[in-house]
Amino acid sequence: MPSVLITGAGKGFGRELLDVFHQQGWTVFPLIRRSSQAEELQSSFGENCFPLIGDVTSENVTLEVARVLQAHTVSLDVLVNNAGNIKKLRGLENTSEKDLEEHFQVHCIGVLRCVKAALPFLRRSTAATIINITSRWGSIGRTISQKGCGIYAYQIAKCAQNMLTACLDQDLREKGIRVLAVHPGRLKTGVAPPDADIEPREAARKLFSWLQTIDRNTVCGCHELISGGLIEW
Repeated sequence: MPSVLITGAGKGFGRELLDVFHQQGWTVFPLIRRSSQAEELQSSFGENCFPLIGDVTSENVTLEVARVLQAHTVSLDVLVNNAGNIKKLRGLENTSEKDLEEHFQVHCIGVLRCVKAALPFLRRSTAATIINITSRWGSIGRTISQKGCGIYAYQIAKCAQNMLTACLDQDLREKGIRVLAVHPGRLKTGVAPPDADIEPREAARKLFSWLQTIDRNTVCGCHELISGGLIEW
Protein backbone atom coordinates (compact mmCIF):
# COMPACT_ATOMS: atom_id res chain seq x y z
CA MET A 1 0.00 0.00 0.00
CA PRO A 2 1.55 3.36 -1.03
CA SER A 3 1.98 6.06 1.59
CA VAL A 4 1.98 9.86 1.68
CA LEU A 5 2.81 12.50 4.28
CA ILE A 6 0.96 15.80 3.81
CA THR A 7 1.86 18.89 5.82
CA GLY A 8 -0.79 21.48 6.55
CA ALA A 9 -3.45 18.77 6.22
CA GLY A 10 -5.92 20.19 8.72
CA LYS A 11 -7.84 22.42 6.33
CA GLY A 12 -8.09 23.80 2.81
CA PHE A 13 -6.07 22.22 0.04
CA GLY A 14 -4.16 19.97 2.45
CA ARG A 15 -7.36 18.48 3.82
CA GLU A 16 -8.66 17.81 0.32
CA LEU A 17 -5.38 16.11 -0.61
CA LEU A 18 -5.69 13.96 2.49
CA ASP A 19 -9.20 12.89 1.51
CA VAL A 20 -8.29 12.12 -2.10
CA PHE A 21 -5.21 10.04 -1.27
CA HIS A 22 -7.08 8.13 1.45
CA GLN A 23 -9.99 7.38 -0.86
CA GLN A 24 -7.52 5.94 -3.34
CA GLY A 25 -6.34 3.43 -0.76
CA TRP A 26 -3.14 5.13 0.36
CA THR A 27 -1.81 5.14 3.90
CA VAL A 28 -1.91 8.80 4.91
CA PHE A 29 0.19 10.73 7.41
CA PRO A 30 -1.43 14.15 7.89
CA LEU A 31 0.68 16.72 9.73
CA ILE A 32 -1.52 19.08 11.73
CA ARG A 33 -0.87 21.49 14.59
CA ARG A 34 -3.48 20.58 17.22
CA SER A 35 -4.38 17.36 19.02
CA SER A 36 -8.08 18.13 18.56
CA GLN A 37 -7.52 17.98 14.80
CA ALA A 38 -5.81 14.61 15.17
CA GLU A 39 -8.82 13.20 17.01
CA GLU A 40 -11.18 14.48 14.32
CA LEU A 41 -9.06 13.04 11.52
CA GLN A 42 -8.82 9.62 13.15
CA SER A 43 -12.58 9.65 13.64
CA SER A 44 -13.23 10.68 10.02
CA PHE A 45 -10.65 8.53 8.24
CA GLY A 46 -10.09 5.67 10.64
CA GLU A 47 -7.88 2.93 9.33
CA ASN A 48 -4.65 3.77 7.52
CA CYS A 49 -4.63 7.38 8.78
CA PHE A 50 -1.90 8.28 11.26
CA PRO A 51 -1.91 11.96 12.24
CA LEU A 52 1.27 13.76 13.24
CA ILE A 53 0.99 16.73 15.59
CA GLY A 54 3.55 19.46 15.06
CA ASP A 55 4.44 22.83 13.60
CA VAL A 56 6.89 23.00 10.71
CA THR A 57 8.42 26.11 12.30
CA SER A 58 9.52 24.09 15.33
CA GLU A 59 12.57 21.83 15.50
CA ASN A 60 10.40 19.32 17.39
CA VAL A 61 8.48 18.50 14.22
CA THR A 62 11.42 16.41 12.97
CA LEU A 63 11.14 14.16 16.01
CA GLU A 64 7.39 13.77 15.53
CA VAL A 65 7.75 12.88 11.85
CA ALA A 66 10.41 10.28 12.60
CA ARG A 67 8.45 8.86 15.55
CA VAL A 68 5.15 8.36 13.73
CA LEU A 69 6.66 7.06 10.50
CA GLN A 70 8.87 4.63 12.41
CA ALA A 71 5.82 3.30 14.25
CA HIS A 72 3.66 2.71 11.18
CA THR A 73 5.71 2.24 8.03
CA VAL A 74 9.02 1.14 6.61
CA SER A 75 9.01 3.47 3.61
CA LEU A 76 7.33 6.66 2.40
CA ASP A 77 6.41 7.15 -1.25
CA VAL A 78 5.32 10.79 -1.36
CA LEU A 79 5.90 13.87 0.77
CA VAL A 80 3.69 16.89 0.02
CA ASN A 81 4.99 20.07 1.62
CA ASN A 82 1.75 22.03 1.64
CA ALA A 83 1.88 23.90 4.98
CA GLY A 84 1.90 27.63 4.41
CA ASN A 85 0.87 31.05 5.62
CA ILE A 86 0.31 34.43 4.04
CA LYS A 87 -0.14 37.84 5.59
CA LYS A 88 -1.41 40.17 2.93
CA LEU A 89 0.72 43.16 3.88
CA ARG A 90 1.64 44.91 0.67
CA GLY A 91 4.55 47.18 -0.08
CA LEU A 92 7.88 48.00 1.51
CA GLU A 93 6.55 50.19 4.31
CA ASN A 94 4.19 47.46 5.52
CA THR A 95 6.82 44.70 5.48
CA SER A 96 8.67 43.98 8.72
CA GLU A 97 11.70 41.83 9.37
CA LYS A 98 9.57 39.65 11.65
CA ASP A 99 6.97 39.16 8.94
CA LEU A 100 9.63 38.03 6.49
CA GLU A 101 11.23 35.72 9.04
CA GLU A 102 7.89 34.07 9.87
CA HIS A 103 7.15 33.36 6.20
CA PHE A 104 10.66 32.05 5.61
CA GLN A 105 10.35 29.72 8.59
CA VAL A 106 7.19 28.13 7.17
CA HIS A 107 7.85 28.02 3.45
CA CYS A 108 11.56 27.32 3.36
CA ILE A 109 13.04 26.13 6.66
CA GLY A 110 9.88 24.16 7.46
CA VAL A 111 10.13 22.36 4.13
CA LEU A 112 13.79 21.54 4.78
CA ARG A 113 12.95 20.15 8.23
CA CYS A 114 10.24 17.86 6.90
CA VAL A 115 12.36 16.61 4.02
CA LYS A 116 15.28 15.75 6.29
CA ALA A 117 13.00 14.02 8.80
CA ALA A 118 11.25 11.92 6.13
CA LEU A 119 14.34 11.22 4.03
CA PRO A 120 15.30 7.85 5.58
CA PHE A 121 11.80 6.56 4.74
CA LEU A 122 11.72 8.13 1.26
CA ARG A 123 15.00 6.39 0.45
CA ARG A 124 13.34 3.01 1.05
CA SER A 125 10.68 3.69 -1.59
CA THR A 126 11.26 2.43 -5.11
CA ALA A 127 10.19 5.76 -6.65
CA ALA A 128 9.82 8.47 -4.03
CA THR A 129 8.56 11.95 -4.87
CA ILE A 130 8.63 15.19 -2.90
CA ILE A 131 6.08 17.78 -3.98
CA ASN A 132 6.59 21.35 -2.75
CA ILE A 133 3.43 23.41 -3.15
CA THR A 134 4.56 26.75 -4.51
CA SER A 135 2.90 29.86 -5.89
CA ARG A 136 2.94 31.95 -9.03
CA TRP A 137 3.87 34.84 -6.73
CA GLY A 138 7.26 33.25 -6.06
CA SER A 139 8.36 33.79 -9.66
CA ILE A 140 11.10 36.36 -10.20
CA GLY A 141 10.22 36.50 -13.89
CA ARG A 142 6.59 37.34 -13.20
CA THR A 143 7.57 40.01 -10.69
CA ILE A 144 10.01 41.65 -13.10
CA SER A 145 7.27 41.75 -15.74
CA GLN A 146 5.07 43.58 -13.19
CA LYS A 147 2.84 40.62 -12.51
CA GLY A 148 3.79 40.50 -8.83
CA CYS A 149 1.28 41.15 -6.06
CA GLY A 150 3.54 43.26 -3.80
CA ILE A 151 3.34 40.94 -0.78
CA TYR A 152 7.06 41.01 -0.05
CA ALA A 153 7.30 38.38 2.69
CA TYR A 154 5.21 35.75 0.93
CA GLN A 155 6.81 36.27 -2.47
CA ILE A 156 10.36 36.18 -1.14
CA ALA A 157 9.68 33.08 0.96
CA LYS A 158 8.13 31.22 -1.97
CA CYS A 159 11.01 32.22 -4.21
CA ALA A 160 13.43 30.81 -1.63
CA GLN A 161 11.37 27.63 -1.49
CA ASN A 162 11.72 27.28 -5.26
CA MET A 163 15.50 27.45 -4.96
CA LEU A 164 15.36 24.86 -2.18
CA THR A 165 13.32 22.62 -4.49
CA ALA A 166 15.94 22.90 -7.23
CA CYS A 167 18.80 22.20 -4.80
CA LEU A 168 17.03 19.18 -3.31
CA ASP A 169 16.22 17.70 -6.70
CA GLN A 170 19.80 18.10 -7.85
CA ASP A 171 21.02 16.37 -4.71
CA LEU A 172 18.44 13.56 -4.48
CA ARG A 173 17.64 12.76 -8.09
CA GLU A 174 20.50 10.31 -8.51
CA LYS A 175 19.27 8.56 -5.36
CA GLY A 176 15.90 7.89 -7.01
CA ILE A 177 13.98 10.70 -5.31
CA ARG A 178 12.42 13.45 -7.44
CA VAL A 179 11.68 16.87 -5.96
CA LEU A 180 9.22 19.05 -7.86
CA ALA A 181 7.47 22.38 -7.35
CA VAL A 182 3.75 22.54 -8.14
CA HIS A 183 1.54 25.61 -8.43
CA PRO A 184 -1.95 24.22 -7.67
CA GLY A 185 -3.87 27.07 -9.29
CA ARG A 186 -5.88 30.00 -7.98
CA LEU A 187 -7.59 28.13 -5.16
CA LYS A 188 -10.82 29.21 -3.48
CA THR A 189 -9.50 28.91 0.07
CA GLY A 190 -9.77 31.15 3.12
CA VAL A 191 -6.85 33.25 1.86
CA ALA A 192 -7.92 33.17 -1.78
CA PRO A 193 -6.76 35.86 -4.22
CA PRO A 194 -9.44 37.99 -5.93
CA ASP A 195 -9.10 35.97 -9.15
CA ALA A 196 -9.52 32.56 -7.47
CA ASP A 197 -11.36 30.16 -9.76
CA ILE A 198 -10.44 26.60 -8.69
CA GLU A 199 -12.05 24.55 -5.94
CA PRO A 200 -9.45 22.91 -3.66
CA ARG A 201 -11.12 19.54 -4.21
CA GLU A 202 -10.67 19.79 -7.97
CA ALA A 203 -7.00 20.73 -7.57
CA ALA A 204 -6.43 17.86 -5.14
CA ARG A 205 -7.84 15.34 -7.60
CA LYS A 206 -5.77 16.87 -10.37
CA LEU A 207 -2.57 16.62 -8.31
CA PHE A 208 -3.22 12.97 -7.49
CA SER A 209 -3.77 12.12 -11.17
CA TRP A 210 -0.73 14.16 -12.23
CA LEU A 211 1.43 12.31 -9.74
CA GLN A 212 0.39 8.94 -11.18
CA THR A 213 1.31 9.85 -14.75
CA ILE A 214 4.27 12.21 -14.42
CA ASP A 215 7.43 11.40 -16.34
CA ARG A 216 10.08 10.93 -13.67
CA ASN A 217 12.61 12.41 -16.05
CA THR A 218 10.68 15.67 -16.24
CA VAL A 219 12.52 18.91 -15.56
CA CYS A 220 12.64 20.30 -12.05
CA GLY A 221 10.53 23.40 -12.63
CA CYS A 222 7.47 25.15 -11.31
CA HIS A 223 4.74 22.93 -12.75
CA GLU A 224 1.41 24.58 -13.47
CA LEU A 225 -1.10 21.99 -12.26
CA ILE A 226 -4.32 23.23 -13.82
CA SER A 227 -3.29 24.44 -17.27
CA GLY A 228 -0.12 22.36 -17.62
CA GLY A 229 3.34 23.53 -18.58
CA LEU A 230 5.76 25.48 -16.42
CA ILE A 231 5.78 28.84 -14.70
CA GLU A 232 9.14 30.57 -15.00
CA TRP A 233 11.12 30.62 -11.78
